[in-house]
Amino acid sequence: MTLDAPELAPAMRPGQFALLRDPAIFDPYLRRTAWFYRIENERVACTLPARDPLAARVRPGDLLDALAPLGRAIEFDAKERRILLVSEGARVAPLIAIADSAVAQQREVVLVSRSADAFPSHLLAPEIEYRTDADALSAELIAWADAMVASGSDETYHALADAARAARYRIEPGWARVLIDLPMPCGAGECYACGVDTLRGVQRACVDGPAFDLSDLDRRRR
Repeated sequence: MTLDAPELAPAMRPGQFALLRDPAIFDPYLRRTAWFYRIENERVACTLPARDPLAARVRPGDLLDALAPLGRAIEFDAKERRILLVSEGARVAPLIAIADSAVAQQREVVLVSRSADAFPSHLLAPEIEYRTDADALSAELIAWADAMVASGSDETYHALADAARAARYRIEPGWARVLIDLPMPCGAGECYACGVDTLRGVQRACVDGPAFDLSDLDRRRR
């Protein structure tokens, strides 16, 4: 979904999202979470699940009410030059913005999808190495990466944690971040509908995330 939003385009950062609603109707009543995907001049490209009622009804030219940018952006420090991005199915979308930003900063980027048909590779920047390996959790890639960001299910995150411990002996704090995809109806952290249980206590995905340190989530699980 591409929005004409010249005032919003310069403000969006990788890892952030928007909350959308149709101001002409209250069905669906709650705002929908749209993940930031790419900037196209003064347009902001976001993604919604194909079966979402808003995505199914909206048509070109419709006016949408958007709250954005929301969430904490994902940034890398100077020593993180090799970036591993791991996706599962359609959840690859927010990783595209992260990959594009990392390439623009002259970092090496490997994007791995655990689903062979998750994203058309010809739409990626040529500098991004795209893999659709059956086993996306190879020890070689995990050992290679200075930093990792993943977007998928809890099962994928558990598998990543186990693979990281096997390849790196432990999960260093700050090395891996995972995106939590939960309903975030208010976007302000007031309703706690997006509460995430972490080592630091309950965090809110809409304001404290949506990316969380894998070490905080994994140690909590153990």
